[in-house]
Amino acid sequence: MTQFAAVERRRQYCSRCGQLMFEYYRSPDGHFGVVGSLECVPDPGGSSARVVRCPSCRAHYRLLDRLGVMGQPIEKK
Repeated sequence: MTQFAAVERRRQYCSRCGQLMFEYYRSPDGHFGVVGSLECVPDPGGSSARVVRCPSCRAHYRLLDRLGVMGQPIEKK
């Protein structure tokens, strides 16, 4: 019998205004993926990270690829 890991589907809301920004899925090993397509904007800090802007209040959020066991972001190298 083959067992599949449960993938959770969640929604991300803006912490400033509460607007729904996007839906994403999260796997048990800490990986994330966006449901649908996102319009990414250049990082105001100048890094190569993917950044999403809230459609309502225009706040910027950096997208993570993965979280570690302790919940800390793991950067792509």
